[in-house]
Amino acid sequence: MNLVIQTENKEKDVLVIQQVKEILAPYHPIKTGEPFYLDNQFYNYLTIDNNAPVAQLIDALMQIESIVSVYQKPLDFPPM
Repeated sequence: MNLVIQTENKEKDVLVIQQVKEILAPYHPIKTGEPFYLDNQFYNYLTIDNNAPVAQLIDALMQIESIVSVYQKPLDFPPM
C-alpha cells in the first residue's frame, strides 16, 4: 500500500527521522520517489506492506512533532 507523509520544510526525507524509521521498519518502507515540495512542506511517498495496520501507523506517526499529516494514498489516483 502507498502512504503519504507530509512534513514541515525542515525535514525533507522522512526516513531520516529516527522515530519514523522505528515505527515503519516492520513494514519495510520503500520511497517511491523524491519528496515533493509544495507550500513549505514536503510530501513523502512510501510503499509499505499491505498487511500494515494503517490506522495505528497513522496515529503513531502523527505524534511526531515535524509531521503535519499522514494518509493512505489510493493506487489509482495521482498525487494531490
